[in-house]
Amino acid sequence: MKQENIDPRRGQTTRRTLLLAGGAVALAGRAGAAATTHIRLAHSAPTTHGWNLWAEQFKASVEKRSGGAIAVTIYPNAQMGNEQDIAQAVRLGSLEMGAVGVALMNWVPDMSITDAPFLFRDRMQAYAALDGALGDELKRRALKGGFRIVGWTDLGMRCMTDSKHPISKASDMHDLKMRVPDSKSYIAMMQAMGATTVTVDLSELYLALSQHVADGQDTPPTVVVSNKYYEVQKYLAKTDHVLTNAYGIINPAFFNKLDQAQQAAILASGQDATVWLRGDTQKGEASAYGFLKAKGMQVNLTPDIASFQAATAQVIGKFPDLFKPDLVKLARSAPG
Repeated sequence: MKQENIDPRRGQTTRRTLLLAGGAVALAGRAGAAATTHIRLAHSAPTTHGWNLWAEQFKASVEKRSGGAIAVTIYPNAQMGNEQDIAQAVRLGSLEMGAVGVALMNWVPDMSITDAPFLFRDRMQAYAALDGALGDELKRRALKGGFRIVGWTDLGMRCMTDSKHPISKASDMHDLKMRVPDSKSYIAMMQAMGATTVTVDLSELYLALSQHVADGQDTPPTVVVSNKYYEVQKYLAKTDHVLTNAYGIINPAFFNKLDQAQQAAILASGQDATVWLRGDTQKGEASAYGFLKAKGMQVNLTPDIASFQAATAQVIGKFPDLFKPDLVKLARSAPG
């Protein structure tokens, strides 16, 4: 984990460190007592983001299913650090749960498969794969890497946005500097389309776009709405190149110490939240494009998808270390 215990500008302990340390002390103080099990669930996104919506649904479900034996406190807006900080804290056990995306790939590189361009025929096949053999295998590999996955956080099909000019076909990407998360798979995909890339954490993306550190970015339209990128981006193309799927994670050691009823409540609640968010995301996508158009963005709902597919067709095969052939087979053989 990054050494952020002391803020060099102020010479004092950071808020994130206090939250983590304070929570650990509180949990230790309850040890040995028949008391409520407290879970801190952190993420780096705004409260309108899908990660927070998943967390809220998980909280409501697990508190109900456990009859109050489990209580969840949500820490949004990077209060406990960025994605990588949160994933590392969950892995080390200094934080019980988190909602993260590409940061998980730092410890479980095979998770990159979910970001392969045009991997699935459609959304329904993606759901079938994640709820079936592909999802089971990814959970197994994540557990080996130090994380237990308890839910999938569907944020939607990704679109392209930028501040320079309209995007109608893949070649329109050639003069754009596109933001990517800290992910080799996204770098490979953007470069295959001819764009240059700059790595920026989601929590810093609005500022990077406003200061033109990057010309554009790709996230689902619901994220463009929730994070207000329409304020700093002019053009949007509905490319649907990746279904953005991220992860609700829990520290395995913490999970294993719970009784069977609590473990069952957590797993069932993770599925409850996953199913709810999938429905909400689809509704949100349907309305997001109209909302963004009303906010002044030029929205292209019918770009030349074939050109994007052709530009990225070789990415999966060219990077077998990122997109493991056995996982590609599981993904594409899923019904749907």
